[in-house]
Amino acid sequence: MKKFVRFINAMNDRIGKVACILILPMAAVTVYEVMMRRVFNAPTAWGFEMTVYIYGAHYMFGMAAAYLYDRHVRIDIIVLQLPRKAQLWLRLITFWIIFVPFIGCFTYAAIVYAAHSWEIWEHSWSAWKPPLYPYKTVMPVTMFLLLLQGIANFFRDYYELKGEKI
Repeated sequence: MKKFVRFINAMNDRIGKVACILILPMAAVTVYEVMMRRVFNAPTAWGFEMTVYIYGAHYMFGMAAAYLYDRHVRIDIIVLQLPRKAQLWLRLITFWIIFVPFIGCFTYAAIVYAAHSWEIWEHSWSAWKPPLYPYKTVMPVTMFLLLLQGIANFFRDYYELKGEKI
């Protein structure tokens, strides 16, 4: 199991680092769109929509890495006052009560959402009309990566509670 945890951690770390690079094309498209719109008074039909797609992929692919490094948003003022063992017990319990049902349902819904988009070969309503099915496939893939990272974090916390390192 420790090998699985190390593999998932390494995979999501690498995916997170690659996802960081998506900021560069997003910035380039944004600068290009602003220049075309403000300087040349010739806005593009695709610029804004492309930035939304790139940012969405950047955000979604970064979720598992954020969870790996415990950099996600949460309010844990009370929990931080507890001893480390109590914190670990709470993480193990809330994993099954909150994380698994929520992420499991979200992953299932994302699969249905993306599958429907593929069935109808969905395209955007904009003038540019890019296909949406590849973009919507990002959601179930990244939710599955987040689910795997949650499982890896669960076992990491479990081993830490036992006094072992991964």
